[in-house]
Amino acid sequence: MRDMVSFPQIEQILEILDDADINRELIEIPLGAKDPGGIEDLGSGKVRLTVPATGDFDSWLEKISDQLLRALGELN
Repeated sequence: MRDMVSFPQIEQILEILDDADINRELIEIPLGAKDPGGIEDLGSGKVRLTVPATGDFDSWLEKISDQLLRALGELN
């Protein structure tokens, strides 16, 4: 179980945005990890991505990356 999101994890998340040419200012990543994790629409085209406290981070990020891009209007 992790309490905090690590800098390398934040970099991996931001890499998804960078690869899709999405402004990093459109995502909020709380530093505290919290189950179950997920994506919350903050309005104005912004989202909050909460990293789960348990489970494999890489697998979770792979599963949620399309959902993140969809939430930011990059996928249909």
